[in-house]
Amino acid sequence: MDKPEKPLAGKRIVMTRAPEQAPTFFRALTDAGASVVLFPCIDFTVPEDWGPVDSALSRLGEFEWIVFTSQNAVRFFRGRERETAAARSVAASPRPKVAALGEATAEVATEHGWRADFVASGARSGAEFVSAFAPRARGKKILLPQSDQAGDRIGAALRDVGAIVTSVVAYRTCVPESLDTDGLTRIRREGVDMIFFGSPSAFRNFVQTIGSDAAGQFARTSAFGAIGPTTAGAIRDAGLPVAFESRQPVAAEIIRAMAEYFAAKDHAKSHK
Repeated sequence: MDKPEKPLAGKRIVMTRAPEQAPTFFRALTDAGASVVLFPCIDFTVPEDWGPVDSALSRLGEFEWIVFTSQNAVRFFRGRERETAAARSVAASPRPKVAALGEATAEVATEHGWRADFVASGARSGAEFVSAFAPRARGKKILLPQSDQAGDRIGAALRDVGAIVTSVVAYRTCVPESLDTDGLTRIRREGVDMIFFGSPSAFRNFVQTIGSDAAGQFARTSAFGAIGPTTAGAIRDAGLPVAFESRQPVAAEIIRAMAEYFAAKDHAKSHK
């Protein structure tokens, strides 16, 4: 039997990032037939202090690898390079090799002029990335631009396999300055089939915005989906169920996982 052209037709999906932050995913949802309800719970901005990034840029030639674990790390780091005098020294220095967590991050790196030399295509988390990258990391000087909320898990894991790691905060993850109250009203009034979270921060900001009791109520009436094990873990740590987590952090895989979840749910309903 042929697969339906619109596997999410008739499903209402809440996207917790603004469309411009995840344009590929937004298009994939709409192309799959979903009715997308926007309720951005996460925003990104520049770090409070560019000093560590500027210092790293000025001596970029000293590093053998630069590791990008998110698309935003690429965007903010490369953006800073272009807008500062450091760009001249970067252009004159040997460029370190680039490692990327996932195909989406690698694609953004290529768009910004730095083709990835290593892509952990199957990695869904920092731990899985380090496991795949470890043979190349031993004894190497590595630059790790990341979010202010990333912590030192990936840096510490790379050091454990023998890498010499310099971590810098390239961007901050925060709650949007103005939340879409109309979107929240629409979700409450009309109901939705799924609320999808693309990061632990998006989930935490969602709960912070609406309150834990309201989040629990949503979990009873709508499925919670997660981009991978780290985000799924944050949801479960809050005592809430996860309907599915995608095997890969790419739009096509997320849509496939959503479609499988709804197909199984609809099948179970029809056989009651």
